[in-house]
Amino acid sequence: MPEEAPAVQNWRLLIVACVLGLVVMVVYNIHIGKVRRGLDVAMVTAYRYNRNLEIGDKVADEDLDRVEIAKKTADSIGRLLHENDKDSMAVDEKITRDVSKGDFVMWGHFTTVDSHGPASSLSKDMVQITIPVDSKKAPGRVLRIGNHVNILGMLPTKQGSFKTYRIIEWLKVVAIGGQTDRGGTASAERGMRSYSTITVEMQRKEPDVSLQWSNLETYLRGPAIIEICPSMHPPKKGVAGTIAIDLIPFTTKAAVTSAGGYDEGEY
Repeated sequence: MPEEAPAVQNWRLLIVACVLGLVVMVVYNIHIGKVRRGLDVAMVTAYRYNRNLEIGDKVADEDLDRVEIAKKTADSIGRLLHENDKDSMAVDEKITRDVSKGDFVMWGHFTTVDSHGPASSLSKDMVQITIPVDSKKAPGRVLRIGNHVNILGMLPTKQGSFKTYRIIEWLKVVAIGGQTDRGGTASAERGMRSYSTITVEMQRKEPDVSLQWSNLETYLRGPAIIEICPSMHPPKKGVAGTIAIDLIPFTTKAAVTSAGGYDEGEY
């Protein structure tokens, strides 16, 4: 008796499973599309190093990995090297500092870019200002060029005592103890153990934060204290880089006494 061809078992279930699989894929893609449209996140192309490099090393195309990140995040990190800049600015150029695998590629990493120092990347509405800080309370090597910091300090109260305030948030650090990211073996890019000043970027118009700070600084009791901010989480709009609203009275004019003193009758 001839053998019968084996029948496909549960073929209806197989068809149903295939159809359900297709439906899930379609629904998932529709959902992802809605999420992306809802977030409306602007993306930019940036690059990361895929190996450690030392000062003087020539950067090859294969040393860089392309990544897509949110524009808001890119802006908070600093002046990243973008897609249109890679071949002309980075490839076959010597790097001006030590970098680690995974670091973002920055404009200031190359000899052909930022040739006049950190100030060359400033916008017309920004200035750099040096702030004395309490060296005993400074975060040491944890603080690096490009970090953002909050400035704290002790200011007088109407009762004649002093109180510590968070004066200004989210200032970008461009030098530590007078050392910039081009400091060679003493480079602040690697972190400095001890320092008594930092140089930060401040707004100079609408409002003129640099002048406000200069007036307020005369009321401080002792040097400022710094906090390092989480680089991926800037404060709300209107808070970053501006004097705390309740401290504005200190910014209208300098203290009558010498720096560090104050006219108790004025405030």
